[in-house]
Amino acid sequence: MRYIVMLQQVPRHGGGITATELHAKLRDHEFVIDKRGVERDLNFLSGQFAITNSGSRPARWHWVSGAPQMTLPGLDPATALTYELVSRCLAALLPRRLLAALEPQFAAARHVLDETKPSPLGRWSNRVAVLPESQPLLAPDVPAEISEVVHAALLANRRFEVSYRAIDNERPKRYPISPLGLVLQGGALYLVGTARDYVEPRIFALHRMSNAKPLDEPVTVPEGFDLSRYVREEHAFEHPQGRDIRLELRVSPWLARQLGERRLAADQTLSPIQGSDCLRLRATVTDTGQLLWWLRSFGTEVEVLKPLRLRRQLAEEFGILAQRYVDG
Repeated sequence: MRYIVMLQQVPRHGGGITATELHAKLRDHEFVIDKRGVERDLNFLSGQFAITNSGSRPARWHWVSGAPQMTLPGLDPATALTYELVSRCLAALLPRRLLAALEPQFAAARHVLDETKPSPLGRWSNRVAVLPESQPLLAPDVPAEISEVVHAALLANRRFEVSYRAIDNERPKRYPISPLGLVLQGGALYLVGTARDYVEPRIFALHRMSNAKPLDEPVTVPEGFDLSRYVREEHAFEHPQGRDIRLELRVSPWLARQLGERRLAADQTLSPIQGSDCLRLRATVTDTGQLLWWLRSFGTEVEVLKPLRLRRQLAEEFGILAQRYVDG
């Protein structure tokens, strides 16, 4: 493995690389070897591969001019760690064919990390984790044939036809879709696209699709559409209800500490409330369904003071909820 990494670091053009520079790169890859060992390895490799040195002091190593390009097998620990984290965290966003093609690399990466466990990089994958911030839900099942058609359509920039059942409908409707992008949210995959000849982007859950069929028709992209802007700036996945609002809350001490570290907005302020251990929070936020769910989740730890419309809405909801528990 060390030989492979060394050959990968030897440049084809430019001034070459010294044993000292190569020694530093090997240390970055968690290989334990001294500079004299690097020099011995370089002399050995020069007898097996088309690498040579300049003859200067210090010697600078490079590939022989005109040497054929070659693909070096194997993974260094840093690349192996990257593959492992991709397979663990991003596999749902990869096309199925690409995922299948990468499986040998994923297996090789796991083998390299197992072999290099004594090193910091080898231990890293067992010392990091990704957790959901809310109650974890099981990811919905998406049939392989649906993923295959959707991914292929995205890659080829082609439309596809599908039967789609909206969450509030019993029966699916069939129509062509122009795929614009995939979004992973809460373990579920959603396709952003346009239906039929409409230009307004919509969100389609892959697990509600059936009987997908590729079409030999180009995708219709709305003018100026950008997936990142659609998701982040237009809050497409946050169920928008209105514009920015000036939110004022009474929050418990522990929640104030949490929001002091992870603020609601750049202009957030926290100030004491006279005669109470609670704090007053003020922040400018977007009025969305996600904000409403977030406020509900804290129960008695947070009280909405302003805007009055939002305060009255939650007061009515909590009143109904309290009565249900009393009746129960």
